[in-house]
Amino acid sequence: MRRPRRSGPVRLMQLLALGALVTGCAVQRSVPGTTIAWESRRDNLLALDGWELRGRIGVKTEDDGGQGNLEWIQGTDNARLRVSGPFGAGAWELRWNEREAVLSDGKGEVAMEYTGPDALDRLLAANVGWTFPAEQTRYWVLGLAAPGSKSRLVYTDDGWLESLEQDGWRVDYARFRERSGYWMPRKVTVRNDQARLRLVVDSWLPGVPR
Repeated sequence: MRRPRRSGPVRLMQLLALGALVTGCAVQRSVPGTTIAWESRRDNLLALDGWELRGRIGVKTEDDGGQGNLEWIQGTDNARLRVSGPFGAGAWELRWNEREAVLSDGKGEVAMEYTGPDALDRLLAANVGWTFPAEQTRYWVLGLAAPGSKSRLVYTDDGWLESLEQDGWRVDYARFRERSGYWMPRKVTVRNDQARLRLVVDSWLPGVPR
């Protein structure tokens, strides 16, 4: 079921039309004394009830692009993603779970709402114009392959995760840093033939979201 609350399309690309795309990044890493035990790291991250991420996001497509500040709060079966410009200007918020997806403006007014098991996919397809793998990205931003489909992981000669390929997307990683006892990627690039998303992680906290 679709319940638009406003007339006219509300495109998520507008959330990011706040300036130039996040600049490119070199593959540099802070290397600890021993190689990460990637399987143990994966199991520990998957066991978390939730996490909170703050940083900057940039999106580039053939026709559009932009950047913004990002706050992502992820629970076990629900998530809230907020994008805004400097000092909170032009803020939008996307909330979703397995039953519904809701897009709201910075004042909390609902712009569009979809319900049903594929609510998030339909909302994104309607507003972005291309299919974005939000459910997979919740794992990719942590340096994990998403459960449920085949993936290919590539490591550097010194043992760091360099990239993964899954569901037609490639994810590149750079500058792992220790955060709350976990080695987390500082920069993540998600891309396919249609679009490229770059994320710079400023802070990441494990635990039950608010």
